[in-house]
Amino acid sequence: MSPDPAMTRQADAEHPRSGRHRLLAAGTGVVALLFVGSRVGLLVTSYDANQNWEEPVFLFSAVELQHDGLSHLFDYQDDLNHGGSLVLVLLAVPWLSIAGTSLVALKGVAIVWSTLTLCVAMAVARRYFSPRLALLLGVCLLALSPTAARLNVTLVGSHPESVLPSMLALAAYWEWVRQRHTSNTDSPGVDVALGVAGGVAVWVAYVSTMFVLPLLLLRLAFVRRRRNAIALGAGFLLGIAPWMYQNLWLRPHGALLWMQHLGAHEPGVEQVSGWGGALTGLLASFGLAASVAALLLCIACVAWAGLLAGVVWAPWRRWLPATTLVLLPLLAAPILGLALPAHAALPLYPNEGYYHYRFFVPLQMALMWVLVLGVEMAARRFGPWVTLLAAAAVLGFGAWNLWPLYGHGTRYRPDYARDRAAGCLVFGLAEWDRAGSAPAAMRRLAALSDAPCRDRAFGGLGWALGAEYMKHPDLDAARATLAAIPDRTLRWAACGGFVFVLTRAPESALPAAQRATAIEQVTAFCRPARPS
Repeated sequence: MSPDPAMTRQADAEHPRSGRHRLLAAGTGVVALLFVGSRVGLLVTSYDANQNWEEPVFLFSAVELQHDGLSHLFDYQDDLNHGGSLVLVLLAVPWLSIAGTSLVALKGVAIVWSTLTLCVAMAVARRYFSPRLALLLGVCLLALSPTAARLNVTLVGSHPESVLPSMLALAAYWEWVRQRHTSNTDSPGVDVALGVAGGVAVWVAYVSTMFVLPLLLLRLAFVRRRRNAIALGAGFLLGIAPWMYQNLWLRPHGALLWMQHLGAHEPGVEQVSGWGGALTGLLASFGLAASVAALLLCIACVAWAGLLAGVVWAPWRRWLPATTLVLLPLLAAPILGLALPAHAALPLYPNEGYYHYRFFVPLQMALMWVLVLGVEMAARRFGPWVTLLAAAAVLGFGAWNLWPLYGHGTRYRPDYARDRAAGCLVFGLAEWDRAGSAPAAMRRLAALSDAPCRDRAFGGLGWALGAEYMKHPDLDAARATLAAIPDRTLRWAACGGFVFVLTRAPESALPAAQRATAIEQVTAFCRPARPS
């Protein structure tokens, strides 16, 4: 196939200073400003409706790292197996010194990261396609998904953060395609960039594998020199090195911890699994009415089918916005992205709400790319008015759909002592999995310098022990774990966390009589440790 004009940027070069070109460039800047303004407005008018229970631990970790130094970064990882929390904590350390030490200030990190993601995505679209397509992509990211908008102001710590390195990997892949068509060269630098970005994306969140894998496989399929394959492999190993350091060196038990969630159904908790469940979850992830979400997905499916028809059917090929090699990863990503939740068991906890649908954010991104490329294909067939109509429709739909998210109020008042206490609790809860064993977790938490924080952290450890008891009811093992805490104050705090979890546990998760018996026996066992 002949070189694609979009990939060689010939269209941009023909009229670099035209009024239309300048107008489109200004439009992308306006979209970026609207994105920042809409997310800041969402944070300051509806703080109460856009938060999750893990956020205080980010504040706790960022403040602790300011004292301990970045060499202790992995000691404050919110969860094993993915690095999304580390990305946010790394940003938070300098950010807090500028914006202040509070959860409202810290949540600005999420806005910064999501804005960077928007700008990178639009820059990639502009470089390899056109300002017109970049503008439409930015409008889609701004307005299409209320769930994504709320996640933009929520400290999540995994899947939404992976979209940025995924976009960088996509840019590196498309740069290779462009070089292949224009100069017939294979630059090892592009392979290193693709490998590093792909490795980082996989480390940040496993779900990004479904987006990155087609890029890596297609690049490997066209490797002509050994040095390029070596560069790609070395780049990927470099990008995923933090995961290997965390899960193979520091805490070897964490390497395959994520596999425990595959196909594991929790009693009394709704699951998203199977192709039907994955499709239902995808529709719900947009945060729209079911009929509206289904219509949006149908439009994306039509765009996907149109792009596929252009790839396999010669008469339609002249309307494609890019070469086959450009489109193949984006045709594969939605299918693979839907396959992941279909073959896993994603628990939908009643108190998590929109936060649960972070698992679908990379899939949403892939669908948005398909949508804008499908619109571009239609614009080449029928005229540029198609793009303008699509952008206007998405903007109008977004304004109508996002407006109800605002004005829910905020009762938050900066109180670092309260937020730190909550962060210590979550830190203790997370340490149960991070440490690999109860004694190791106890040693780590006992080393916390602040006494009230230690108490709260051991309360979190008790939460984790209670959750473990819910899955494997072994009262003797639970008592043995509690007895291993030598400090009576810390043991009482852990007992309190254990009893709290069992008291609040859903009845369907554990029979009421068994739960009452466990609470009574653990309370009696722990009573001698109660501080006077």
